[in-house]
Amino acid sequence: MRKPKYADLGDFEEDKRIDIIGDAAMRLKQTVAFITDADPGKADRYIAKLKARFPGIVVLGRSNGPVKGSVTVKVGPPVSLN
Repeated sequence: MRKPKYADLGDFEEDKRIDIIGDAAMRLKQTVAFITDADPGKADRYIAKLKARFPGIVVLGRSNGPVKGSVTVKVGPPVSLN
């Protein structure tokens, strides 16, 4: 069983974070969860940037938490029907 990996991307600029998340999901074919502040529109902005830069990326889930004032979004590569 593979252990989940964690990377603190907080020191990177937002666009660099988007590139790292999208690359892991699309090129490496991984499911990626990221957490943002619950600031109005922030998670939506990340999702919009990911979809613009990585066509085909899929939002697999979205929830409040894990702590108050944060939002978790899970993304991954397109689901293959083959």
